[in-house]
Amino acid sequence: MKSSLPDSRIPSLKSMLEDDRFRNFLWQFIFFILIVFLLGKASSQVISALRTRGMMPSFKFLTLSSGIVVGEKLIEFDSSSSNLKALMVGLLNTISISLLVIVFSSIFGLFVAICRISSNWLVSNIAKAYIEIIRNIPLLLLLLVWYRAFFLQMPGIKNAIMLGKTVSNEGVTKASLILSNRGLFLAWPTPTEPFVMYRFILLGATVAALLVWIFLRVRSGKTGKKALGFLWATLAFLAIAAAGWLSMGANHPLRLDFPRLGKFNANGGLYISSEWFSLFSGLVLYTSAFVAEAFRAGIQGVPKGQMEAARALGLGHLRSLRLIVIPQAKIVAIPPLTSIFLGIAKNTSLGVAIGFPDLFSITGTIINQTGRALEMIILVMAIYLLMSTATSLFMNWYNKRVQLIEH
Repeated sequence: MKSSLPDSRIPSLKSMLEDDRFRNFLWQFIFFILIVFLLGKASSQVISALRTRGMMPSFKFLTLSSGIVVGEKLIEFDSSSSNLKALMVGLLNTISISLLVIVFSSIFGLFVAICRISSNWLVSNIAKAYIEIIRNIPLLLLLLVWYRAFFLQMPGIKNAIMLGKTVSNEGVTKASLILSNRGLFLAWPTPTEPFVMYRFILLGATVAALLVWIFLRVRSGKTGKKALGFLWATLAFLAIAAAGWLSMGANHPLRLDFPRLGKFNANGGLYISSEWFSLFSGLVLYTSAFVAEAFRAGIQGVPKGQMEAARALGLGHLRSLRLIVIPQAKIVAIPPLTSIFLGIAKNTSLGVAIGFPDLFSITGTIINQTGRALEMIILVMAIYLLMSTATSLFMNWYNKRVQLIEH
């Protein structure tokens, strides 16, 4: 049966190969097929080797008791908890310290960047020396030195550094801060019985703050005037929370729990271990050096005329930076900051060298307990991939939002 279309409308193989779009599609298709073939071949080889050893891939071991004791945990966990819950403990430790490092390294890095471009010779060179020294030290070495040469050299618990020390009639020693080689103990607010009622006040304050923020955003869109929505929303939350606190009279919903010095350790208050604080502070010091360079590139990428115009309008140096220069500089700084932030969650895995139970450390322990190396490696690789993807998506969203606002 002959085609009803004219021969001129049927593309020949030669004409298709001369089309750049078809050639690109063809090469990509061939490369995709090759990757699928190699992955399938490798998977079959691995499964065959595991079948020979009687270790077919399975994730049922995640429901078994872990037998692991973890010192740093944000959820309830003991040795009878499952391997999946142990993995969750490590994941929460990694996420929590990563978020805190991102926040504090951004603040400290911006401060160092401002010092680096300062006209004061001493301040500028101190910031420059800090950046160059920290960036050229391996992170693992920095963490080991920071942990062993500083935190482990703190005085023992009997000679601990204490602030706000008081001794009761029963001989119990309390303090606002207790620092020793065991870690840091801080006075911390803990809920009391009236907190059950007070949490509804906090919920109402949160809703009111959200409504204030939405109202100011809508009004700003209609009038074109920039409103400090976050500031007013925060003030509304604090005002309602304070009014609720005062209305409860002497029945305070929170009380300060002061750490108490014991014979072998302290207890009470907020406990921050030496391992956690070493990893956190080491990562902040290390990351902030790279963040400072990203911010410095962004600030120096803003035309000097912007600063000169701001100063001509009567704005001071710091106000000019805050209102004029930094809002433009962050457009340039966000792409390199994204790469820096992507590395933070992966850098927390070095905490295994100082005994911090992050995701990587607990993964290694589970592998030693169960022998399921392949399954755990695949699982942890997927978790790190998801964390990196989430960070990248958020930073890309924020970058587009900033570009839209600025332009």
